[in-house]
Amino acid sequence: MSLTRIEFVNIASVDDLYEQLEGQLELEYPLGRSLDAIYDVLSNEVEGPVEIVWHDVGFSRVALGDWFSRVMDVLNIVSSERDDLSVSQD
Repeated sequence: MSLTRIEFVNIASVDDLYEQLEGQLELEYPLGRSLDAIYDVLSNEVEGPVEIVWHDVGFSRVALGDWFSRVMDVLNIVSSERDDLSVSQD
């Protein structure tokens, strides 16, 4: 199996996050615009191993406000449920 690497760069809005996630995954359908959709696709649709790297996290934290922590909660939940998915920030 090959590694799926998802890199978030300069995420300044919720739309940026969804666009970058959709653009890096080869889904057969558009990703729903909800945290549940992010959870579903990462927990059920993407084959592992998966590495998610969020670059410029300080910028995104400020730009997204409370929504940033909500997204990180979902990413951390998925990584705790899957042995083959990791999340890191820089």
